[in-house]
Amino acid sequence: MRNSIGAAVTALGVALITAGAAIGENGREIIGGGAFFALVGVIILIPLLSRPVIALVRPLLVRAFGVAGKLAGQNAVRNPRRTGATASALAIGLTLVTGLSVLGVSMGAALDKATTDQIKADYMIETAAGGGVDRSALAALDRAPGVSALSPDQSAYFRVKDDYVAATGVTPGDVERVLDIDVVNGSLSSLGKGQMVVDEKTAAEQGWKVGATVPVTFDDGKKGSLKVGAVYEEGAVLSSVLVDTKVITPHEARPYISRIYVKTDGGPSDANETALVNALGKNPAISVMDQKDIRDEFGGQINMMLNIMYGLLAMALLIAVLGVVNTLAMSVFERQQEIGMLRAIGLDRPRVKRMVRLEAVVISVFGAVVGVALGSFLGWAIGQTIKDELPLYALVVPWDRIGVFLVLAALVGVLAAMWPARSAAKLNMLNAIKAE
Repeated sequence: MRNSIGAAVTALGVALITAGAAIGENGREIIGGGAFFALVGVIILIPLLSRPVIALVRPLLVRAFGVAGKLAGQNAVRNPRRTGATASALAIGLTLVTGLSVLGVSMGAALDKATTDQIKADYMIETAAGGGVDRSALAALDRAPGVSALSPDQSAYFRVKDDYVAATGVTPGDVERVLDIDVVNGSLSSLGKGQMVVDEKTAAEQGWKVGATVPVTFDDGKKGSLKVGAVYEEGAVLSSVLVDTKVITPHEARPYISRIYVKTDGGPSDANETALVNALGKNPAISVMDQKDIRDEFGGQINMMLNIMYGLLAMALLIAVLGVVNTLAMSVFERQQEIGMLRAIGLDRPRVKRMVRLEAVVISVFGAVVGVALGSFLGWAIGQTIKDELPLYALVVPWDRIGVFLVLAALVGVLAAMWPARSAAKLNMLNAIKAE
């Protein structure tokens, strides 16, 4: 009966991994679903993975710790189901945290590259509460001393047939001075002629080429047409279509300006920043951000998300400690006679403690390694689904943080083994040998 259950569990795990691989092959948009099934399959197979994985490190334990290391390696896989169940708590927690760390660090690197490579402006103006900037701020900044170029990021949409296309209203002639726009075909000067500039991806999807005239329906329902004046390389800062603010503003009941980019004479300086603050009436609701602030703005939400997940990791570690303590306590209780015999033939108390501690460390690190491996895979899989939306996205593996996770897992094992190891070392040899 037990063999039948084990075979069924194995078959289920393999089926889930196979299904995940099949789903992942069907398209990037559902690769995340495939990764989920594959991860569930691996979690189910953890008890079977414990033997071969721990067998790889057993020679190192023997070489470093002698008899205590050999016994710890053997004891860790004596009951694979129990070992798997204990390691699973830590593996699941580290899967989530590692996956989000990989994803967060990769996205943060992409956004950081976007700000350093694409934003040439010395300052970015936003409202502190995250709402839109009033159009009066544009006129005020234009009159400020030291301002050489400024362009808003004015959000808009218009309809092309049945599709809604996101557009950004900018200031012709100034936008190329505050943002790095890599033109593939055509010229940015076409913006001043009331034409639109389209990124490569949108142009390919819509079949637009430079010189093509596109019928559009604006936000107020009025129809018109826009000519494609240039095609530019897709970036992470701008939307898919750029137009002159004069083209879209008449069709907006209340134009929404998410931010304003400002270039100043002489670059960033205290005098220029003070001039911008004064021009905006020293309004505390409006933030004047330099390049460092811009980078922090784009990466701040990701860092906040990661900090929350690290808090969840602390909870996962606490749960893992309790699981390892429970497993080792049961293991010591079941092996009283064996421990008594080992004591009788010469295994002293310090080595008994070392044996139990090493067993705990092996189980904890095993769960951590599985979690880190699965989390890295999960981070990669989710990244594949979003990299089309974040053109500068590239996988970045945070090896330093992964190293910290593994060290923390080892510490979990050491802390969890303190009470069981002490109990095992205090066993009376004669009573333990007589125990059934």
